[in-house]
Amino acid sequence: MDLRYWPAKVGGFEPPKKIIIFLPGNPGLLDYYPPFLNHLHSLLPPNHAILATSHIGHSISVPGPTVPLTLKQQIDSKVELVQSVKAYLAGWARERECSKSEISLVGHSVGAYMACEVMKRVNSRHERVIDSGIILFPTLGWIADTWNGWMLWPIFHRPIKPLLPLVSPLLRPLISFMSLPPTSRSFLLSPPVIQDVLALASDEMKEIKELDLIWFKSQGLDLGRSEKGLFGVWAAGKGDSWVGRDGPLVQDCLGGTEGGRVKVLEQVPHAFCLTQEHSELMAQLVAAAVSDGGWTSDDATLAGPADKAPIGSNIVPM
Repeated sequence: MDLRYWPAKVGGFEPPKKIIIFLPGNPGLLDYYPPFLNHLHSLLPPNHAILATSHIGHSISVPGPTVPLTLKQQIDSKVELVQSVKAYLAGWARERECSKSEISLVGHSVGAYMACEVMKRVNSRHERVIDSGIILFPTLGWIADTWNGWMLWPIFHRPIKPLLPLVSPLLRPLISFMSLPPTSRSFLLSPPVIQDVLALASDEMKEIKELDLIWFKSQGLDLGRSEKGLFGVWAAGKGDSWVGRDGPLVQDCLGGTEGGRVKVLEQVPHAFCLTQEHSELMAQLVAAAVSDGGWTSDDATLAGPADKAPIGSNIVPM
């Protein structure tokens, strides 16, 4: 697991007022996200910190297990991380005799699904360990029935899936001629990471199905105007080929665009992290949600003319 930390800009001897834990999509390589996370850190209040984690096995520099983790196991690891961070921050607060830190989760794509599952597991009626969750282009239900789920079905299943990592060495002479982000180039030249990414994607297709609408409503409509609960960003219309009928259903549970918990964007791709412009826009939205407890109509709603995205960005499993 690859972990990266952006400390609070002030008060280094005391715990941050709030820590944002970021969960990536799939591939869960953190090297896709520095433009987003660096800009987010610059926009947050100076007493806020960020901790970003890759998925286990989704790192070029940190070797993963020999057997890829399932979706449930990846979620288990995020629960352990949140509980460890909570315990560490609580001890730090006791030592410094100051208020406990708040914890917010930010998840992209399947990382958003994981964030919701972690919130279900660690929060209770008696204790809210995670104060809020911000989900970006979330894949929350029936992912196998989405456009990309149908189009990419063959590469997530036998006989093609086991063969794809074997193709990686054959790509080495060709990579320099391909129009790909540097992180994608490194990823395609790492057979173990390819194996872990495909295993997780295959498990997503099988496991991400029915929505727990009662829970989503409890994190939105039931809370009303509050800094607690869930906030989400979606692409407008059919602009996200990884999201299907789950999108409108969850948006309704959160109160829709008028409720301050939902943003629907034009011209911003699911894989926003592949361009600087879209990364900075998403950082602005997350910072506004963290600082202001939601969004207003004055918040950024459009990235302007869409950048020419790198080849394959419309179908990358993120």
